[in-house]
Amino acid sequence: MSDYASQIETIDHDLKDLEASDSRFAIWRMVFFVGLVLGIGFSLATQHVIWIGVAAGSLIAFLVTVVRNETVRERMEMLRNHSRTLHRLQARQNRDWNSLARDSVGIRASEIQLTPEQQALAGDLDLIGDASLFQLTSMAATTPGVRTLANWLCSPVDPPLAKDRHASVKHLADQPENRLRFYVLARDIGGSTGDPVSFVEWAKEPNWLPPHRWLIPWGNFTAVVAIAIFVGMILGAITDQGDWVRMGMYGLIGIAVLNLAIGSFLLGPVAAIFQIAMASRRSVNDYAELFDAASWLPESPPDPAGPTAHIRRTLLSDDEHSQSASQGMRELAQIARMGGLKQAASTFLLYLPLQAFWLWDVRVLRRLEGWKSRYASQIPEWFDALGELEALMSIAALQHDSPDWSSPEWLEGESTITLQGLGHPLLPEEARVTNDVTIGPTGTLLLVTGSNMSGKSTMLRSAGLNVALAMAGGPVCCRHMSLPPLEMGTSIRVSDDLSQGVSYYMAELNRLSAVVTHARKLAEQRASNSTKRIQFFLLDEILQGTNSRERQIAVARVLRFLVDAGAIGAITTHDLELADDPELMKLAHTVHFRETITPDASGDERMTFDYKMRDGVSPTTNALRLLEIVGLGEK
Repeated sequence: MSDYASQIETIDHDLKDLEASDSRFAIWRMVFFVGLVLGIGFSLATQHVIWIGVAAGSLIAFLVTVVRNETVRERMEMLRNHSRTLHRLQARQNRDWNSLARDSVGIRASEIQLTPEQQALAGDLDLIGDASLFQLTSMAATTPGVRTLANWLCSPVDPPLAKDRHASVKHLADQPENRLRFYVLARDIGGSTGDPVSFVEWAKEPNWLPPHRWLIPWGNFTAVVAIAIFVGMILGAITDQGDWVRMGMYGLIGIAVLNLAIGSFLLGPVAAIFQIAMASRRSVNDYAELFDAASWLPESPPDPAGPTAHIRRTLLSDDEHSQSASQGMRELAQIARMGGLKQAASTFLLYLPLQAFWLWDVRVLRRLEGWKSRYASQIPEWFDALGELEALMSIAALQHDSPDWSSPEWLEGESTITLQGLGHPLLPEEARVTNDVTIGPTGTLLLVTGSNMSGKSTMLRSAGLNVALAMAGGPVCCRHMSLPPLEMGTSIRVSDDLSQGVSYYMAELNRLSAVVTHARKLAEQRASNSTKRIQFFLLDEILQGTNSRERQIAVARVLRFLVDAGAIGAITTHDLELADDPELMKLAHTVHFRETITPDASGDERMTFDYKMRDGVSPTTNALRLLEIVGLGEK
């Protein structure tokens, strides 16, 4: 049994105990409610003091039961989130893509925002979407975390930034209990309030109260009048002045109706503000704890000006003249406690007179907008930093669960990618076949030949996915990996666009043109010392939409353009004539994948692949054999 499975078993046992307690509380709530109704009914009918005591005792017992039951239900929901988090971690280990896609954290992938260039790269390499690197990696439950992680997986970075991220990832990977607490809190927020995007937008908007500032003195006035009336009613009752009591009752009812009408017709936007800014005190406290998690990052990161140091500075202020993000959120939690009086059954009876006679919501809004005025300029930066922290936490889970993976080695001034024991990170370990692959240096390319289904495209994606992991700061599915600063350009999974009148062949030409153009742009930037990055291209069976002769000429031309721009990369083909092209032979180191055909027990031919890469051009083809295997051979 895995560690995750044993934790799930323990939590499920605790949940059953809490569910039993919840059922008992439900019964007691019903008993005390019935006692309250009977007590009120008989006290009105008999005016006997004992029934008044029954009603009062039942009311107190009912409220105590409600409060305790709410505590149990909050604990149940937290344990459910704990269990869901562990199930997701377990599904990642098992590469259970269906479970990952159904999980609420997986569903949040719909909020990813990518540029067209990032979308093309993500589609080619399975970076985003179902059964993708993002789905494998992500434990992010807030929109900033989801978008940050997706952007990291699809964006190039320079080695210092990648190294800084990786140092933080390794540091966090060694704190499984802290990380699990972080994931559970983030999921709790994501499933309730959850999205800080609307909160950040609210922080940028002007305050609602200044144009309605008359509500403050009006609330003060009605509160003073209500207190005066109430005192008069008490005096009237003591002096047996029944008219005072009746008039006072009418006065209180009038004030309550007027203020409740103001609350209904004028304070509608206030309710929306409360929902955005402090949907629940628990969620605000969760945010404060998530911000505090920045203290788990390395205190002395490799780059003092890098992202790790920035996250710590933003969320954990060391400046005695400013407060940290978590302190700010805890201040907000105090305001949320005031605003949450009407949300809980145990405090609603307190909220009702406060709102009816003092416009309580206006008091809360006044404090809330004062809080916003103090922190508005910092709020966007808080949640940007939280998104980066959540991305690091996600990658740290992959680091922890992949002890056999290695740390990438960045080599500035080099132009060769070395991938020893290269594996596909999305495949389960038992199905993964590894190969030693070298791509580069500049002036060369890797030409991968082989039959259909032999593993050529998988090898390309394996290389691209591991480069993406390295740039995001993660571990790599290799025994050893070294790489120079680079940017990726791909043409693997191209499709036509009927809405734009673009054929498959034209779409592929456009993609290749973009790859070549970017390689040339990087070459110009290297010449001016504005970057050290080189283009790393991955091209899969390109330009199949034309005849063989023109295809060979076109492919050789594209590759020459890339090599001349200092790019390195790999291209696959099962066209043996293309592999023999003299122009390509000057540039290429040629390797191949092969198949083996053997008879099975019934005498029928069976095709198998070992997915191992070998030097040289593929000695076999299998297109006609595959036709025969599927029943389309000659009779």
